[in-house]
Amino acid sequence: MMNAVTMNKLKMLEAQHQKREIIKSPRLKVYYGFSKINKIQKREAIEVAFENEQGAGWEGSRSGKTLRKTMNIVAERWQTPGEAADAAHANRMFTSYLIFLDDKKVGGSIKKALYYNSEADKNNVSENVRKEINAKLERFFLAAHRDYKEPCIQLELFE
Repeated sequence: MMNAVTMNKLKMLEAQHQKREIIKSPRLKVYYGFSKINKIQKREAIEVAFENEQGAGWEGSRSGKTLRKTMNIVAERWQTPGEAADAAHANRMFTSYLIFLDDKKVGGSIKKALYYNSEADKNNVSENVRKEINAKLERFFLAAHRDYKEPCIQLELFE
């Protein structure tokens, strides 16, 4: 026979485990923006951050402030079920991917960086949503860099 104290502890543990199952719903977000330059991040980049636990982003209590400290968030969308399935195996609150603007294949061109970002999402996101995200990113970048000119590639000069 179990005493009342043991029964109360079991009920408390059961209630905690039920709450965890509710929290693990696949409603996770993806945040698009530009990384902020600071002591650690010295190169400008398009940053895509995937939530690995619900509520970690804007409205989350633990890391919403952290994400806003490291990047300027321009657009967001909900993760697809395939993307959310990867979050179950992650040990961090966010998984971030960066496309550096000074990368050799990008060559300082915002249009190329946006193209590579769009191509990375083509299996999970519809074309209309990708165009909308690209437009928001481009508008934000051009507003922050008023004197930006698209770099001219030498092969384009001879065409």
